[in-house]
Amino acid sequence: MSLAGSFLVAQSSLSDPNFRQTVVLILAHTEGGAFGLVLNRPAHKDGLPFPVFHGGPCPAPGLFMLHGHPDWVEADAESVTEGEGEGENEADQPQREVAPGIFLGDPACVQRASQPADGETIRFRAYQGYAGWGPGQLERELDGGSWQVTPADSNLLFGTPVETLWRLLAPPRIPRPSVN
Repeated sequence: MSLAGSFLVAQSSLSDPNFRQTVVLILAHTEGGAFGLVLNRPAHKDGLPFPVFHGGPCPAPGLFMLHGHPDWVEADAESVTEGEGEGENEADQPQREVAPGIFLGDPACVQRASQPADGETIRFRAYQGYAGWGPGQLERELDGGSWQVTPADSNLLFGTPVETLWRLLAPPRIPRPSVN
């Protein structure tokens, strides 16, 4: 079963420093492995008009962008239809919905996020790097109790301060009974 479009919430017992107290959005999950973005690790990147986050320990040459603006995707689809013509299909579209209300953006999103209209609230996040799992690796971590899976939620992603996202989604700790 694919976990694409789900949040992985690190359990308190997960001690790997790359994933301790993180929330990861799974973008792809197949028999060949899984790929996602750590959502709640701020990074520092000079020269950009918006914050950037560490998407995970795997390096990537550019930025990954998530946004919550369906109209950006529609505008992009219209420009493809008008400009490209025959041979285009959904797989060729540079943007796609990865979970309800969460879209993987393209480079045009940077300009849109950098120059919002007056009074417009931008639902946008940029990530440097990504999280990746080889075949069966994520399944073993899930079986070992390292992660809790929950459906991704655009309001949580874009409307919750990153420093509180994990605490909001992490299951409550159950006190251990005393043996005395």
